[in-house]
Amino acid sequence: MGFCKFSNFSFLFLICILFVSTAKENARIGKDIASLLLFMSGIVLDPEHALEDWNVTNVQVCNWTGVGCNHAKDQVVQLDLSGRSLKATVSPAVANLSSLLVLDLSKNFFEGHIPAELGSLIQLKQLSLSWNLLEGSIPSELSFLHQLVYLDLGSNRLVGGIPAPLFCNGSLVGPVPQALSNSSKLQWLDLESNMLSGELPSDIVRKMPQLQFLYLSYNEFVSHDGNTNLEPFFASMLNSSNFQELELARNNFGGEIPPIIGDLSTNLVQIHLDDNLIYGLIPLRISNLVNLTLLNLSGNLLNGSIPPELCRMEKLERVYLSNNSLSGEIPATLGNITHLGLLDLSENKLSGSIPDSFANLSQLRRLLLNGNQFSGTIPPSLGKCVNLEILDLSHNKLLGIIPVEVAGLRSLKLYINLS
Repeated sequence: MGFCKFSNFSFLFLICILFVSTAKENARIGKDIASLLLFMSGIVLDPEHALEDWNVTNVQVCNWTGVGCNHAKDQVVQLDLSGRSLKATVSPAVANLSSLLVLDLSKNFFEGHIPAELGSLIQLKQLSLSWNLLEGSIPSELSFLHQLVYLDLGSNRLVGGIPAPLFCNGSLVGPVPQALSNSSKLQWLDLESNMLSGELPSDIVRKMPQLQFLYLSYNEFVSHDGNTNLEPFFASMLNSSNFQELELARNNFGGEIPPIIGDLSTNLVQIHLDDNLIYGLIPLRISNLVNLTLLNLSGNLLNGSIPPELCRMEKLERVYLSNNSLSGEIPATLGNITHLGLLDLSENKLSGSIPDSFANLSQLRRLLLNGNQFSGTIPPSLGKCVNLEILDLSHNKLLGIIPVEVAGLRSLKLYINLS
């Protein structure tokens, strides 16, 4: 009898625990539902009817468009409404989704300010608000998002300084603050296409050892020591052993490319330094980057010759060295880069003959040598570049006729020779 009483009591106690546990779970998901509905109430235009299924009675919240839940389906962990053409302000209510890991509202028409409340989403790993109409300053509260590995605020109308962990584009103005370095887990930092100024953020990058992708192109950065020294910035990347892509195109920075560029991660596959004020020689040690597939140094003030050692970068597919003051002959060793699909050496001061070794470049599709001082005849060996689509030899000092081997290339789509 006593055993039965104990069992009944234990059973009732277990039911109470389950009830309380279920109530807590329901409370959690209920809070998230309320937050989502409050967010939806601010939507003034939904031309694609993306939020039609956001209905508590008809569709379970974890099945709502753009909503993702955890395995237990008691917490919303993802809100991805990218590219839905939504028009609204970003409701602070979204900050009540306390377990959110991913928030992507990119490619919409969100306007107004970025809510400071987003800084309370301390578990957030991905935040993208790019390609909207957001304006005003970036809230400093975003510096609390220490778990971020991806942050994109690009292509907006944001102004003012950049606080703590802001890592992507927008019409951002001002220097990059030191607080950015709070996010040591960051792998992707994109501040491209803004009006950012000041020195290249070496102190910040130095504290991001896991950084793999760095995009700072189309801003107004300068180098150190009165825009003459690039070494501190390249040195700041030496600890990033998994570094893969570096884009610094079209800024205002000057200085020489330091030899330590060759000490960067061998995982590096792309370097964009085009359209700056870089002068001096192309350092020989750049050839240590043996996995590089794209090298763009065009539109600078580089002089001297093209290093024959570039042939060590056997995986190169695209090389842009145009619009500099490079001189001397084309190294015959470039013909050993057999994966090369594009070679742009136009608008320099290169001279001599076009090397026969280009015959080895069977994957070459674009060869741009215009605007130099090449002499001699067009080598028939170019006819072995069987995939060549664009060949520009104009504005040189070439003589003779077009070899039948070249004229007969079936792949050739555009041929210009105005020399």
